[in-house]
Amino acid sequence: MKPLPPNHRIMPVSVEFRVPGFERHYLPGVETLAPTQVRCEDWFQGFCDRVTAAIGKRYLPVCRISDGEFLFLLGPQPLGRLWPWSTRAKAALRALRNRLLDRQSFNAGGGARGGRLYSSGSYTASEWREARENYGHLLGRISEEGILAIHLTHGTPLPFQQHYFPAFGRWLAREGVNLTLDNYVPFYLVYALLRGPRKSEILQGRRVAVVHGASGEERARIIAGLQREGVADVQWVQISSNRSLLDRVDCGSLLGSVDVCLVGAGVGKPNILVQLKPLGVPCLDAGYVFEAWADSTKARDRAFMIPDTDPASACLKHLSAAEKSAM
Repeated sequence: MKPLPPNHRIMPVSVEFRVPGFERHYLPGVETLAPTQVRCEDWFQGFCDRVTAAIGKRYLPVCRISDGEFLFLLGPQPLGRLWPWSTRAKAALRALRNRLLDRQSFNAGGGARGGRLYSSGSYTASEWREARENYGHLLGRISEEGILAIHLTHGTPLPFQQHYFPAFGRWLAREGVNLTLDNYVPFYLVYALLRGPRKSEILQGRRVAVVHGASGEERARIIAGLQREGVADVQWVQISSNRSLLDRVDCGSLLGSVDVCLVGAGVGKPNILVQLKPLGVPCLDAGYVFEAWADSTKARDRAFMIPDTDPASACLKHLSAAEKSAM
């Protein structure tokens, strides 16, 4: 494992990444950037305490940021010397090809499509530009009122998202976003919150609002998965499956009738989360957890989805090689 270069160390310290209830996921040498010296165990418990205390009482948006959000916010970034030269060369050629393809699509009025510059939607060139210009502002609002769950781990056998660190550090400085233990947690703590030893505090007996683009059978499977977690009630707020950056949400009918809100909106989640403030409850960007609720076998494909108390965690075979490397 190569050490993190100086320009990637965008926060004052780096702490060992161990999460209570998921000790079998631990990889020696894996750390996460932090604003101050803190034990990750204490960080996790404090995060759980804050969300639990806010349930049914106050607005607390939690937005995850990983490679997709970095790409949308910052644009493609060079891989740097953490990666082998052959990987860097292939990535540069692929990025050039994708930029040319998307430019052709923009010029034709077709917008960008998932799988090239970013995922989670189909937009015209003007819509994409407007949404991207507003994206940083939305994240800034969430950092002031809630928590950014940012993927700033490093030290994995193979690098994953670390090449965005320098540009993200510059963005933080430019926007005046000061990350502290109050408004930042590591990305995977959201998964651990909703899948780990304290998940019953968030879900069991709670009235849950779900803001998501699923419909039909997929929607029914997600609701069934939440019911297996013991939720008291599920109210569904439908959004589009490919326009979440621009969707408008009417949550008036939910006022006073929900304890917690779970959001699945891809890269467009900051737009959704800020609109949910009138609910006055925690609004959590749950992301891939919805996939695990809809199909329990998919939990094997992501880290921090199967806690140590589950028999399936007896070994790490439930983690794909790529996910284990990116952890």
